[in-house]
Amino acid sequence: MKELCDLKRMFREIYLFERILKKELGLSINEALSLCSLEKGSQNSNELAHDLGISLSRISRILNTLERKGLVRREIAAEDKRKVIFSLLPAGKKRLVDLRRKKLQFPSGR
Repeated sequence: MKELCDLKRMFREIYLFERILKKELGLSINEALSLCSLEKGSQNSNELAHDLGISLSRISRILNTLERKGLVRREIAAEDKRKVIFSLLPAGKKRLVDLRRKKLQFPSGR
């Protein structure tokens, strides 16, 4: 039972951190993590979903939002026209720099 209560505390801390992240940078945690993942290089949605441990439908919504915000680019893969590749745009790279500069503190309920 203690582990379940600890999990509740962790979810609360994540929720509070996401509020700070949205206020300071206009990003959800999943959006920020997606940008971090794309910093390693261009990836397709399957790779991103696997890297972040989320569903394909969720990463699709996240990528659509990041694209609307002008932070990522969507391109058709040259080798396979069925595959879509995502990469960071300069604004996305700048947002990651901003994220690192802000040094946002993760709340700790301990």
